[in-house]
Amino acid sequence: MPRRKKKRSRQPSQVPPLDERHFLAIELMSRPFYDRALGRNRWLTRQEIADIVGISRMQLWRWEQRKDFQREKEKRVKAYVRSLVKTRKSYADMALNGDIKAFETIVNLMKG
Repeated sequence: MPRRKKKRSRQPSQVPPLDERHFLAIELMSRPFYDRALGRNRWLTRQEIADIVGISRMQLWRWEQRKDFQREKEKRVKAYVRSLVKTRKSYADMALNGDIKAFETIVNLMKG
């Protein structure tokens, strides 16, 4: 019995480049969004992301397997984390910049 040939994957040149739908999905996956019903930020589900982009959940999963999609998503997530670190200041930094409330918080923590 002859062996079946293994199906070859597409070559990188045959895979179409990322388009605006891919970038929209990456953006939706890389940071939380405010949910008015809950009154807080939350991450969207894969189904919600697929519905917004206009694709099936399975298609979104296939996109996530692509190396170029993974690299772009990783860049966006790192940028989001860096933005969080830059915007969050410690109480010490705020107190040094003249924030009385931050200074009072530090003093109260040292007392307690």
